[in-house]
Amino acid sequence: MTWLPGIVFYLGYSYYRSDTLVFALFSSREKIANLVAVFSFSMLGFLAAVITILFAFVNSQAFIKYKRVGYLDVFFYLYILTIINLIVSAGLSFLGLSDIQFVWVFRFMLLSFAANMVQITLITFIISKIAFQGSHERDASS
Repeated sequence: MTWLPGIVFYLGYSYYRSDTLVFALFSSREKIANLVAVFSFSMLGFLAAVITILFAFVNSQAFIKYKRVGYLDVFFYLYILTIINLIVSAGLSFLGLSDIQFVWVFRFMLLSFAANMVQITLITFIISKIAFQGSHERDASS
């Protein structure tokens, strides 16, 4: 689950790409790098908020079940991996904002960006499910 979504995205892009699209994306690399940097830092803030939501439901049956089954360990692995990948994306976007003309930096930045989008989506679904189940437990007990 590390970079797999980005690799799949890149392979699909490589298969269906046209030369004009490649040059159009690379010529706009500074704008795209700026977008990736803003996304990376915004999602780091989002992850800080998400972890506080998770800790609000630490006594819920949904949280306890996730912990007992082992899903919580997987969640924290994904959480830490996402933080690392967001930092890597931000670093690659800074390189994209520089005068470096290497295409591989740009490609890795897009690959990392695609992987981050999938990881953030998964974390959001997991937290939403725990929060939803935890809030229904509180409603049922009151």
